Amino acid sequence: MKINFPKIETALYLISTPIGTISDITFRAVNVLQNVNILLAEDTRILRKLMNLLNIDLKGRSIRSYNDNSGDEERSNYILELDRNKSIALCCDAGTPLISDPGFKLVKQVLNKGHKVISIPGACSALVALCQSGLSSDKFFFAGFPPVKTKQKVDFFNDLVSIPSTIIFFESPKRIIKTLKELGNVFGSSHNIAICRELTKNFEENKRGSISSIINSLTSENKLKGEFTVIVDKKKIDKPDLNFIKSDLNNLLKSKTLKDSVLIISQKYSLSRREVYNLGLEILNS
Repeated sequence: MKINFPKIETALYLISTPIGTISDITFRAVNVLQNVNILLAEDTRILRKLMNLLNIDLKGRSIRSYNDNSGDEERSNYILELDRNKSIALCCDAGTPLISDPGFKLVKQVLNKGHKVISIPGACSALVALCQSGLSSDKFFFAGFPPVKTKQKVDFFNDLVSIPSTIIFFESPKRIIKTLKELGNVFGSSHNIAICRELTKNFEENKRGSISSIINSLTSENKLKGEFTVIVDKKKIDKPDLNFIKSDLNNLLKSKTLKDSVLIISQKYSLSRREVYNLGLEILNS
């Protein structure tokens, strides 16, 4: 089979790499890795290993590091390389660049300077998990990683609860149980979710069920490994009468600050804080 590849252009290429099995790499991604002038990687060791497994000759090229710590000076240097008609490939450790991975600032600067950005599609754990979760996939919201601290994490989930779509987020094995407990406090312990780890690998695992049942299952394991992708079913919210909410909020405002009142009401009725804040301003200004 002969494949006619597009010619390599003066551009920043975003290369999707395998999230598990190496056979998920695309022909086009391999062709770009073989032929671009400059190779950038979140972790140079991981890209070098991938190149070796794919028998891709570096042809004297070095693999340079680009990660969250990369600054404006490095980005400016890559702009200069594009000005010299060089081609650049950016790879994250696994999956699609910029999906909870470094790269946005570089992409923005490249585009602002008038150069092309070309994304080479491929594996993405968020989409793989969504498609096999058994939950609605017609609309979804990707939330990245939740905050580490408890208060910020609760606020994070309170902001998500009113979104009328399936929610996707990532979590580490060290924090997954604690995070699911906070998720249950906001969405309800009987709310349906799916969690996935080791996607496309030999030991891929998918669990589906209520938040409480998933927590019990994970708690029984000795040592949790592998980054988790969590899919959360859309929250069906029956809003109480608006006049009732206003009355409840008005009573709170007599003894509490607007900020505290908004937090209490938003959690009590599963409303967004912005919505409750606007109601509070309406009451205070009336």
